[in-house]
Amino acid sequence: MEYALFYSEGTDPLPYAPEADNIGDWVDDVVARGVSEYGERLRPGQDATVVRVRAGEVLVSDGPFSEAKETIGGFDVIDVRDLDEAIEIASKHPVASFGQVEVRPFVRWPDAAPDARVVPEGFPERPARGRRYLLQVVADPRRDASADDEDGAPDVDEWVSEMDGRGVRLFGEVLRRPGDATIVRRRHDEVLVTDGGFAEAKEWVAGFDLIEVRDLAEAIEVASKHPMARGGLIELRPLWPLDEHDDHVARDEREASDRDRRLEPAAADALAGAHR
Repeated sequence: MEYALFYSEGTDPLPYAPEADNIGDWVDDVVARGVSEYGERLRPGQDATVVRVRAGEVLVSDGPFSEAKETIGGFDVIDVRDLDEAIEIASKHPVASFGQVEVRPFVRWPDAAPDARVVPEGFPERPARGRRYLLQVVADPRRDASADDEDGAPDVDEWVSEMDGRGVRLFGEVLRRPGDATIVRRRHDEVLVTDGGFAEAKEWVAGFDLIEVRDLAEAIEVASKHPMARGGLIELRPLWPLDEHDDHVARDEREASDRDRRLEPAAADALAGAHR
């Protein structure tokens, strides 16, 4: 079974200790076990861009869709025997020791091929040809998903077909609802497992796609065409390259000056570029 692992601070975070970061060992283990499909670290929340479409107008804003500490800092897609193995793998990730790992199952479509995968075979070895973003599809249960739809608005399958044809969409899938999520933390060598997603979150990630575009302007244009931009919202997060075998103390010191400032263009400027 395939699962997405989402990494975040959670509600009871501990200080991050780079000298204890064993992400290299964790990656080596999941690769050796043959359960890893793909994973990436994401730029901090200030580099997120939120895209909404309301009454036909594209609205953008800098920063994440939620101010909660559940903002996703990275993700992995794994293929394991069952939920127990997914929990065991999540519990060994370094984020579990100071934050939390959310284990989310994907929707399993009845007409899917038995060997269908979320991440295409060989994708991790494919070199990037543009700028990659994680496009998070965020549902808002407080809104009627069709309230802002216009006549003839495309459905998700049409969006997928268009973006696949353009070579923009690399892969993606729908996630099962937060009630099917499992939260995994490790505190003082004890593994703590909680059923369900973030109870206090008003919006929730319903699915995601990895896209490859020229720049943020094109990413906004792609996001604005997604049907969920009308009833919900789309959050764009740039990837943040990580050498898992790096000296993490030195890396943490190098990156310190960038953690609290936006490196992406301002969303409004990028939107203006998308319209030119």
